[in-house]
Amino acid sequence: MVKSLSLIVLILFCLINQSFAQETVEPGRTSSDDFKRARELAFAGDREEARSICYEILKQNPDFYDAGILIGRTFAWDKDFKAGREQLQKVLDVDFDNSDAIFAMIDLEKWAGDPNKAIFYCEYGQSFFPNEEAFLVQKVSLLQDIGDENKSLQVLDELLVLNPSSEDGLALMKKYKSSRMIYKAIYQHDYEYFNEPYTRKWHLSSFQLDRRNAWGSIIGKVNLGDLISDEESFWSNEVAKQFEVDAYPRVSKKSYAYLNYGYSPDNLFPTHRAGAELYHKLPKAFEVSGGMRFLYFNSDGRNKNIFIYTASVGKYYRNYWFSFRSYLTPKSGTVSQSYWLTTRRYLRDSKNYIGLELATGVSPDESWVNLSSIGVYKYKSKRFRLSYQDRLWTDRLLYLLKFGYEREEYRIDKKRNILSLSAKLSYQF
Repeated sequence: MVKSLSLIVLILFCLINQSFAQETVEPGRTSSDDFKRARELAFAGDREEARSICYEILKQNPDFYDAGILIGRTFAWDKDFKAGREQLQKVLDVDFDNSDAIFAMIDLEKWAGDPNKAIFYCEYGQSFFPNEEAFLVQKVSLLQDIGDENKSLQVLDELLVLNPSSEDGLALMKKYKSSRMIYKAIYQHDYEYFNEPYTRKWHLSSFQLDRRNAWGSIIGKVNLGDLISDEESFWSNEVAKQFEVDAYPRVSKKSYAYLNYGYSPDNLFPTHRAGAELYHKLPKAFEVSGGMRFLYFNSDGRNKNIFIYTASVGKYYRNYWFSFRSYLTPKSGTVSQSYWLTTRRYLRDSKNYIGLELATGVSPDESWVNLSSIGVYKYKSKRFRLSYQDRLWTDRLLYLLKFGYEREEYRIDKKRNILSLSAKLSYQF
């Protein structure tokens, strides 16, 4: 009896002493304080340390569900979706209507590339919180992303009945209406001027109609080119015509292709032109592509072919887009090289940006350049171009303005200055 009593007293003494020691080292510290510190570390990028703190919190207080949710979210941020899913499921197993855990699971499945599973958790959350707008907003957005327009409209109507002034709901309705507009009409006019070795003004008017389909998009173009000499005023005696078709078919979820064919009966353009290129999206907002262009000239009774090989790499970084493209043209035992660097700074959104292009050499994708002369691939040139795009009165009508300067070699060791202007209007309907 005495031994048992002594053992109990010893255990109580140790527990009291341990508790006293903890309070002496960190007086007044709580799980909430530790969790606040863990959140700060997680958002600062030190997610491993944040998880360690959260695990310690859960050891002391297993019902502190916010710590478990933060662990799950940080795993999702690190793309360890399996570990994140397991951690969040632990929370939902004991606290099945925890809205923060449900929202975290929706985000995780969305980032993991499983929108249908994310939709399941939206509906799971709705079963407990039928009037929670955030679940409806997430569900509509996900349904729009997978192309289920009918169901997304039903849920969107439900959201706007619940709250007719919902900013998210109105924005999603605007997005839905925009997705129903599958046509885009475009008019573009390009102007180029040089005065060496003679004065010339190059005008190109382009009329374009785009149609978006389930498999991708198809584009029809009519280009009217006019090279005006110094003696002529507004137009020359011969306006050249070119007819083109572009297509951007989807190959897979991460790949799409570019296909082009053009024909012109006039000398200012190549008689035939064709192009093919494959684009593939990579992790971390990278995109790469590779393909070729073909130009066939039938001028002065001589048939001439040009094969051009091209590759590009693009990257989205925050509000910027960068693209580097190369063109390699084999000729007479050598290879002509052209390089283009394009960058955009997006302002309010993707429809409003400023851009800068730096280039050396000739691009076959620049239709306003006079490509009827095969000799342009023999000479060197350097150029820069500024651009600005924004809305005009409505989201459906956009304008794009460009100004460029080029220092071009037109003969061996003979160079000239070229100024260019471009204006473009596009209307979606």
